[in-house]
Amino acid sequence: MDNFSLTDHRSFSTIERQMIWQKPASHRTSSVELRIAAEIKENWEDPEMKISNILLEGDAGSGKTQLAKALSADLQLPYTKVTCFADMDKSDVFGALLPVVDSDEEEDQALIDAINQTDTLNAVLKVIKDHYKVNDELAKQKLADFVQRIDEQKSETVRYKYYPSEIVRAIEKGYLLEIQEPTVIRDASVLVALNSALEPNGLLNLPTGVVPRHADCVIIITTNRNYQGNRPLNESLRDRMQHAEKMDLPTLEVMVERAIGKTNIQEPELLAKMAEIIRLLDETAKANAIKGVAGMRSYFYWANTWKQGQDVLESLYPKVLYKLTTDPEELKILIQRLEDSGLLEELRTLIQLQKWGKPSEVQTSARGRVLTAEEADQRNVDQLEETFSLSESEKKIETENEATEKALEKEPTELQEVTLPVSQEERVEDVEGKSQDDQDQAEDISNKMSASDMEAHDKEIKRELNKEARQAMKGTIHEKEGLIIHRPTFTPNDPEARKLRKQVLPVVDSLSRQILDLLENDESATYQKSKYEGQRFDASRVAYGDLRNFDKKNPPHEQPSLAVAIRVDESGSMIRDDRIEAAKKATIAVAEFAQRVNIPLMIYGDTADVSARGKTSLFSYKEFSDDFSWLTDKLVTMKARQNNRDGATLRIVATKLSQQATTTKLMLVISDGQPKALPDYTGKKAKQDIQEVLSEFERQGVVFVSAAIGQDKEEIKEIYGENRFLDITDLNEFPKQLIQLISRYL
Repeated sequence: MDNFSLTDHRSFSTIERQMIWQKPASHRTSSVELRIAAEIKENWEDPEMKISNILLEGDAGSGKTQLAKALSADLQLPYTKVTCFADMDKSDVFGALLPVVDSDEEEDQALIDAINQTDTLNAVLKVIKDHYKVNDELAKQKLADFVQRIDEQKSETVRYKYYPSEIVRAIEKGYLLEIQEPTVIRDASVLVALNSALEPNGLLNLPTGVVPRHADCVIIITTNRNYQGNRPLNESLRDRMQHAEKMDLPTLEVMVERAIGKTNIQEPELLAKMAEIIRLLDETAKANAIKGVAGMRSYFYWANTWKQGQDVLESLYPKVLYKLTTDPEELKILIQRLEDSGLLEELRTLIQLQKWGKPSEVQTSARGRVLTAEEADQRNVDQLEETFSLSESEKKIETENEATEKALEKEPTELQEVTLPVSQEERVEDVEGKSQDDQDQAEDISNKMSASDMEAHDKEIKRELNKEARQAMKGTIHEKEGLIIHRPTFTPNDPEARKLRKQVLPVVDSLSRQILDLLENDESATYQKSKYEGQRFDASRVAYGDLRNFDKKNPPHEQPSLAVAIRVDESGSMIRDDRIEAAKKATIAVAEFAQRVNIPLMIYGDTADVSARGKTSLFSYKEFSDDFSWLTDKLVTMKARQNNRDGATLRIVATKLSQQATTTKLMLVISDGQPKALPDYTGKKAKQDIQEVLSEFERQGVVFVSAAIGQDKEEIKEIYGENRFLDITDLNEFPKQLIQLISRYL
């Protein structure tokens, strides 16, 4: 490999030489590593084009830290790192001035902290007894000596010393510094403070003076993307990066090569199949907003279980699946996806081949000759008639098993025919749901606007909604098509609405309670008082003489921020298999959940070709600005109508969603088939139109998820992509799955 060393002219101390990373034998040099190292080396002597700030952005397990360490070995620079955390402040970046404490003073200070938490003399004596391991008499003597020593120390001058941070040390001494996960820091001003140090000839303003950036210092920022709790890097910091890499899981070939180097397992075919499973799980987790990660670390440790003689189908759970999630519903999604893909069965077949060999390789046992009667008598062996060979008997058993299975499949299962009596079904619903009085009370509270006022409000805003929709269609292929937005008429206190609401309430109540418990956070004060260091000096604390004279600013209090928009396909095919009924129930469940958890919500339905004027008809069930009055009564008016012009509806709904001032903007698309509308909106034209909308609004921060509930699931997956697709197999579980999906984005 080429020599990329930047420090041939430097002499390092023993400790610094130990800090230069040494590549292990299992390390596999990637093309990305070679490219970055070569580019740094080529531009190192050019003061204008020198590359010393690098951004590595990608998912966990994609090899960001490994690449940073490898560059330390290539460039021959001491490697050090700083892992950021949410409450990080400027003192963690620049270091801090702290009082100098001698060893005996340090012990005294620990005792002072313990005494400050007590209220009585007896409690103080007990603390001293426990601290020094002495009896009551000696504890009193220790207290007297302690008070005398503190009085003597008050007259002494307090000395302060500057303790630099690891960031300052690396910049000053010219190391390769990896700053891990700076996007988790709540206080944005902390990262802005680094801007001056990221300049080629940058300076750090410290309490002890100005420190220039060492000419050999290389800073590598590694960060995950699209993870909960992360914030985007600010523009000024990104702009100072001279090179950026998008880090993903490597190709299957590279994954296998690295696994062989790490584990020394010489089974490339088996490792390749395991790598396919890792990639599939990673894609499925992203598509379903599952927060865990299936990366290279999981792959290596899972593969290593094969070398240890474990069953990899069983070790898949602790090494991979449980690292992704332990939630039963999320595990069900992952396992179902694996089974549908057939990869588990292929892996099982490979394992059997590794263990027993291929069928053609199985040697048939040599068949001996039949003994004569005389030989049998001499050897005292009974002469039996010839039986089946082992392979023949196995085939016979398999044939019998197959026949038995087919017979069982033909028999009707009694369980499928069992139904509860009507009275028993009602009793079950009464037990699971709330009482009728409770429901009426909840509806009275939510219905803030009277039905007549709602009707007047709908008429008032309908014109404005149509004007906004026509504006959104300008410059698109739908610009000249007729488009109408309706505000659906409804029946107040609709019995169907009451029935559906009652069915979904148990699920909504359970899940909303869980989420509200997670989101509960007491508001903290602006400053924490009585700290050894901080941003504000508190003169009133000086009299205490305990050096806790500063107030430290708390990081800004933030709660997860989410807005949700739902688009429901109301095409004619939704009448099949009660799909429109499942969509109604799911949207009602989401609406109830959003009201409890205080999520901004918008719900639209759409169809096409209902009339010559209304080429595209949209039904505005709820705008973001609407409250939840009469919403359930509106949602039960959904019905299967005509065709569907998906691109137009998606653009209008996504436009409104993108304008919401929230951290996450989630759009759920409920559909059972492919787009189709007159005269020629179908096939490649419709697919291209939808994908243009997805691409445009994803750049504006909108997250699309398509919930497919019909037979055209593969076509919908092809249009929306693997990472935006949710397969709904059981329509009865649809409301619960939809709420759980939204919960993962909170």
